Amino acid sequence: MKKWILILLAVGVVAGIGIGLYMYNKPLESMSGQDADVAISAVDLYQAFDTDEATANATYLGKVIEVTGTIQSVSAGDDGTPNIVLSAGDVMGGVVCRLDASATGDFQEGQTAAFRGECTGKLLDVELARCVPIH
Repeated sequence: MKKWILILLAVGVVAGIGIGLYMYNKPLESMSGQDADVAISAVDLYQAFDTDEATANATYLGKVIEVTGTIQSVSAGDDGTPNIVLSAGDVMGGVVCRLDASATGDFQEGQTAAFRGECTGKLLDVELARCVPIH
């Protein structure tokens, strides 16, 4: 009887590890196929976090956001994909759109642009991950 319990326990552990590895390595869905939960300007999004971060987190965190603004700067991220900073009308911060690896485009400072991405909160800037440009 103890032998069967040990065998079932071992099978359960192996199945749990297999499911965990599958979920960890599962590719994320592209933002280009998702509808936005909220459409907002970069200035308004930054102001919401700057005024009351707790309320803004409850409203925007983990949601798909469509943000529009003026490109303040373009830089390469750690993985080589572009990071676009949209001006928020504040010298202390902006809205950072970390582009998805599949996203393409020619982005210039001063250009008005719109992006869709997942809001991950505010550090110094409001951060959007897995962004794709909206044309």
